[in-house]
This record gives sequence, C-alpha cells and structure tokens, in this order.
Amino acid sequence: MQSYVFILAGGSGTRLAPLSLTGPGKLPKQFLPLVGEKTMLQQTIERVPDGQIVIVPEERYVPAIRRQCAELTGARSEVEILAEPFGCNTAAAAGLCALYARQKTNAEQTVLFFLPADHIMDENVFEQLFRRAVVQAASGKIITIGITPDRPETGYGYIQTSGSGAELNVQAFVEKPDLPTAQKYLAAGNYFWNAGMFVMRVDTALRALERDAPEIYRALLGVDFTKNLSTEIARQYQIIKDKKQNISIDYAVMEKEAANMLLLPAPTALEWNDVGGWIALRKYYPPDTQNNLILNYAREEIAISGLRDLLVVNTENGILLCPQTLAQRAKEIISGIEKKLTAETIDCQDVIIENSTERYIGVIGAQNIRVVYKNGELNVSKT
Repeated sequence: MQSYVFILAGGSGTRLAPLSLTGPGKLPKQFLPLVGEKTMLQQTIERVPDGQIVIVPEERYVPAIRRQCAELTGARSEVEILAEPFGCNTAAAAGLCALYARQKTNAEQTVLFFLPADHIMDENVFEQLFRRAVVQAASGKIITIGITPDRPETGYGYIQTSGSGAELNVQAFVEKPDLPTAQKYLAAGNYFWNAGMFVMRVDTALRALERDAPEIYRALLGVDFTKNLSTEIARQYQIIKDKKQNISIDYAVMEKEAANMLLLPAPTALEWNDVGGWIALRKYYPPDTQNNLILNYAREEIAISGLRDLLVVNTENGILLCPQTLAQRAKEIISGIEKKLTAETIDCQDVIIENSTERYIGVIGAQNIRVVYKNGELNVSKT
C-alpha cells in the first residue's frame, strides 16, 4: 500500500533555549542531537519503516536538512523536501502536503502519515503502530495515535475516547487542562495525550479540509506545483495569514472530525517523549547526587557545590541556570542572547555572575548563587 510520510519540522523549540534557537546561523531542537549522536530529525527519519518520506521545514533550514540526510545510509537518506517560505501553522501545512501527494502520485487513496520531527519513541513499537495505522486509514477513517497518560499532565492536549480494545472511537479533543481536570482525566482512563500523529488518505484529508476549513482549502488550491513552489506557496500562505486562518490542524479539522476518527492507544513500551522542556531529559541524563540536572552540550568542566535541584545547561550559544521547577521559563533568555549580553539575571536575588568570556550566561529565579566562568570552566556555588 502506497504511503507518504510527512515529517513536520517547523517548530521553534523555544523552551529548550539556549541550545534550540531560530536566529541567524542557529537551529531549533528538531535539527539538534539532544539525546545521542544523531539529531532528532535523523532519528525520526530512521524510525519510519515504510513509505516515501517528505520533510516539511521552513526554507531557511533546507541546507542543514540536506547535510543531515546525507549522513544517513540506505533508503532512509532518500527523502524529499517540501519547504515552506514561512510558517503558517499545521492546518495549512497538512493541506499543502495532501495536495503535494496527490500531484506526485495522481492517486486519491494514497495514505498520508503526519509525524512531528521532534519526538522520541521506541522504534520497534512505533513500527507496529505505523503499520496498523496505515492499514486502518485505507478504509477512509482518520487515525490518530494516542499516548496513555501516566500522570496528570497539564501541558498536553487530550483526546476523549469511547469503546475498548486496540481501536477506540474518538469523542472529543480537549484543550490543555488545569491540574484538577487533568487528575480527573487520568482517573477516568478514557483520555489520551494528543501526540500530533495523524494518518488518512489524500481524499479524506482534502474533503475534511474543504468541509471544516474552506478558506484554507480554497487558498491552497491556488498553488501551482509546476511553477516555482516557493513563490506559489508564499502567495497562498499570505492569503491564509491575511484571513487569520494560520491555525493548527487540530483546531481547524480534527476537533470537527471526531465522528470519522479512530484512536490507536500506544502501549507504554512506546516510551513517547515530546521533549517539551529541559526536565523531559532527566530520563536520559540522570541528575547528580544533589539532584542537580547538568546538561553539558559544550563538553566543558562544570562544578556545582552547596546547591540542590538546579538546572544547568551549557551550550555554545550560552549558559542557562535556574531551579528545575522554573525550567519551562527557559525561553525568557532568548532576547538576552540576541542582544549579545554576557550576563543576565531574571527574577533573581543575590546572584553574582563573573564571566570572562563573550558567551551569554542567564540565571532565572535563583537566590544566593555565585556563577564563575573562565578558562573553559563553569563553577556554581552558594554566595
């Protein structure tokens, strides 16, 4: 069965600053080796067991993608790239992908698999889910893979289901809940995390887009795939933005298509992780004896004394320090990096930074800390 796998690679990954950046000469998280030697994109490509792979990034990242794909071996290095001149959210991207697949295959029943570029999961378990989802989508249904929650997470959207077994009926998409609501979802047992993986035929995708997001659909029909695609996409994307339709595929289509959807529950063995922030990496980089999480991407000497529960991220782009409870605020240092500051404190008290280099050091929400960086060594201690 013919399938196209579209790896959506347009995210900015700001919660993983200072490693993940989108400024000139910088790369967001999907193009970086967060865990292991290969980048998240390379790991995603190698995870796909079958089908033609098409990467969907912003144009400015195409050279980096070509370099990374050239490092892969075998058939997985033979990918296509459908570049967006600028981001227009995932509804426009998914519609563009469906039209692209129809133009390439001239087949309305080609199965499309939409897959984020920046998630981590077990390759073997994903292969089983992938093959099941492609077969199920051939019937005309929209298939999604749901993650069984193991905690009352407030940072994810949820999908409510009914039924039992290996395939569940989708009842509703639910926005990110507050903690009491998330606790209810966990106790109920029929709510799954929305992992952003959707599978459907070309004709199913285009009919749903025409029905649920007609302005996006009509604009994308104006893309002439025989002409300069960058110009063509930019013109139609601008129409979509002008009409304020640059919205997610979840909101534009999936929330309205519940009656035509099935959810495949992923087993816990999938070990899915969307790496939505630095704390998500504790699983792969265990804290030290004082529960300090040290992520050293610059491979320099780091010493911490007299402190607990601290997050330290050392990268060539800059250094971040903060209590682990404030890790989600990492993006607040981006403006300081762009201004080429060498030292910055945000909501801190009695924090001293001694930096003998031009590299940025940012501290968020800390108290009574002394940070000294010189001669390639970073020392952090209590004042």
